[in-house]
Amino acid sequence: MKFLITSLLIFTSFYVFSQNVEKTADSTSTDKKYLPDTTFMWHYEDFSKSGYAGISLQQAYDFAKEKNLESHEIIVAVIDSGIDTGHVDLAANLWINPKEIPFNEIDDDHNGYIDDVHGWNFLGNSDGYCIEGETLELTRLYKKYKLKYKGKTSKDIDDEDKADFKEWLAVKKDFESQRNEARLYYKIFKNASDYYDHCEEMLADYFDDPNFTEEQVESLEPRSESLSKAKDFYLHPFGSDLTHKDLQDAYEQYDSELNKKLNVLNDVRKKIGDNPTDINDTLYGNNILYVGKSSNHGTGVSGIIGAVRDNNIGIDGIAPNVKIMVLRVVPGGDEYDKDVALAIRYAVNHGARIINGSFGKDYSPEKTYVDEAVRYAQAHNVLIFHACGNDAKNIDKGGNFPTKQLNNPDEIAQNWIEVGASNRHPDDSLAAEFSNYGKIVDLFAPGVDIYSTAIKSKYDSSSGTSDASPVACGVGVLVLSYFPELSAVELKTILIESGIYYGDNKVLLPKESGRRKKKKFKKLSSSGKVINAYSALKMAYEKEKKD
Repeated sequence: MKFLITSLLIFTSFYVFSQNVEKTADSTSTDKKYLPDTTFMWHYEDFSKSGYAGISLQQAYDFAKEKNLESHEIIVAVIDSGIDTGHVDLAANLWINPKEIPFNEIDDDHNGYIDDVHGWNFLGNSDGYCIEGETLELTRLYKKYKLKYKGKTSKDIDDEDKADFKEWLAVKKDFESQRNEARLYYKIFKNASDYYDHCEEMLADYFDDPNFTEEQVESLEPRSESLSKAKDFYLHPFGSDLTHKDLQDAYEQYDSELNKKLNVLNDVRKKIGDNPTDINDTLYGNNILYVGKSSNHGTGVSGIIGAVRDNNIGIDGIAPNVKIMVLRVVPGGDEYDKDVALAIRYAVNHGARIINGSFGKDYSPEKTYVDEAVRYAQAHNVLIFHACGNDAKNIDKGGNFPTKQLNNPDEIAQNWIEVGASNRHPDDSLAAEFSNYGKIVDLFAPGVDIYSTAIKSKYDSSSGTSDASPVACGVGVLVLSYFPELSAVELKTILIESGIYYGDNKVLLPKESGRRKKKKFKKLSSSGKVINAYSALKMAYEKEKKD
């Protein structure tokens, strides 16, 4: 989930103690980090009872009990960054490959993957190496095209290369812009984090106590300008509510952006030994599904869908009777199209009925690989949920992959639900301000302050379409578990048609910076709806009665 910056107005030299920093004359970004403010599971609530635009989860379970509905086991594939497979609230719900004998170092089911007990990691090799920190697809394209077109002008290009050269110019502009921005913010937050440490040292010296309290700082009446500045920055960096951890997180993010994601010399993929542009080169990876901090994202996604219910531990996931298949393709950078395609095919071949994909990128050079895998899933009756992204932009104009728009321009995958993120209340804040939108988005689902599982058997809140997609996916699994005969298309239709319509509500249009306009909610998706578990289950029940 994208780190968002607030209140960066003027970073003057007064905040710099060790070196000079380039001054910014005005606001350079209004991104901000979406911090959890509660562990309340608001997204489970029913609007008529609580005022929250949630999914009416308890009402759905009450309805299932009233109608004596029986749930059936559903396998859901979480294509993500891996998960904490030992999490106390997830371990019991992990899918187990019935044809694989655990940890005997033999490919018992002859699928090419040794000991794929709970799924597969497409970001590793047989020696136990796992990728953590990849480049952006933009970086990979920049590197590829630069080798071919550096120093050339349009006059030097043959007719057959003109389309590629045009793309090179666009990629070059985008890459250099992002790299320059990362350099600027890396420097800003590196110095800010260092200066915060310096302020702490000054205050500790003043109080003669390294364990001084915030209350002591607030009551301090400085007698020197330097101490006054230390107090101000310690309490309110940049005049904002950012914390020391925010500064450090921002520094770490831009360090990763600059030195990993936008670093053309970063070539961690070579350690895997595969050819990422050859879809037939499939025998790579390993069965290591928990890769430390980088697996936190997939752990949270999995908990939203299928944390163990009614175990008096942590949280209850949305879906009953679920088994989570773990497929690791998200590397802390942009995923490779080939990995995504092979993960989809793995899920289909091993019995998943539903797939969640909370990932995306701006470029997709091997899009045909993914498109063919989506068609394969469609032919095998598998429904895919996908997060629409957190760039606050209209994705009808493209630039967001993977997508249900297949490589044939007129072909739309019918087994795909594109999900936007909604907020707590059906007022003008209903659309999360970071969410992408457009008619290609099918519906919205709660995606702000969603409390779920985290690595090391912990719990945390986060916000993003990465959270909204598994909320919608969890509802899909719930309905399918009670009505397993539904086809993927039938389930998709029910989930969309049964959503709660807020289309005529005027909402603030998602935007990263500046003044936000208002538009009717129906302009932000094809349905104008937010998913609802109770109404979906009820509609599925009524459909079965008619049939």
